[in-house]
Amino acid sequence: MTGERTIYALKLLVMTGFLCSLHQCAPRTGKSLLTLFFDGVPLTDSVKTEAAAERTDAEAGTGEAEAAIAEPVPSLVVHYPYAERECESCHDPSSLGRMLEPEPALCYMCHEDLTSVYPVLHGPVGGGYCTACHDPHSSKAGSLLRFNGRDLCLYCHVEKEVLKNEIHEGLEEMACSDCHNPHGGEDMNFLY
Repeated sequence: MTGERTIYALKLLVMTGFLCSLHQCAPRTGKSLLTLFFDGVPLTDSVKTEAAAERTDAEAGTGEAEAAIAEPVPSLVVHYPYAERECESCHDPSSLGRMLEPEPALCYMCHEDLTSVYPVLHGPVGGGYCTACHDPHSSKAGSLLRFNGRDLCLYCHVEKEVLKNEIHEGLEEMACSDCHNPHGGEDMNFLY
């Protein structure tokens, strides 16, 4: 069975390389394509160098006016085991990408078990899908979130439906988590 998985993985790598050559992928795009097939694809040195150069250019500026106008380059939040290359903390080293435990048991090996904290759980938490909202490796958003602010909630919740509630009038620019606990609460509204 392991040999079949290896052959399958190699075929995916070849196909990914072929697709990238067709579309002339930049290194970052190629890595994004690889992450569709494989968990934990690290950034190449060239991508890291590009990001460092962008950061250096933004920080250097030619004067205070340029520095004030320059947009900050988002920093990358990296999950500790991933940053330390401790893949075996989560992944079974004898198989390609298999986790040591299924979600959420794997997450609860290090993080607090939220099922015992809140009487009512948010759907992904209750279903044990931590990675629906959190990236297990790295993110440009805090807390390893897949998206920033409202974008995370509006990935699943329809904005039009949310804004129908008159309580939300005039709050279009606020983050949902300013009022709602994303993990759970005392009732189905998860208000703080």
